[in-house]
Amino acid sequence: MKKIINVKALNDFALECTMDNGDVFRYNMSFVLDGPGEMLTALRKPSHFKKVFIELGSLSWPSGYEIHAETVARDGELIERQAS
Repeated sequence: MKKIINVKALNDFALECTMDNGDVFRYNMSFVLDGPGEMLTALRKPSHFKKVFIELGSLSWPSGYEIHAETVARDGELIERQAS
């Protein structure tokens, strides 16, 4: 199972996530801008979006919203692959 070990919030509602194998993904979260639900409403505020943290290898926010590492790897854009 993949785990995220580092995350950086970018200014365009995207995240740069480093996995435990060294691969780096860019995960576009612009869907929060028009998605329904109270948790997504909180993420629309850049100040809240940038409060992303890692919990048990997944992305989390103080509002309780979570995204698993497998989702980032499946739907994200691979921007750097760790040489094997």
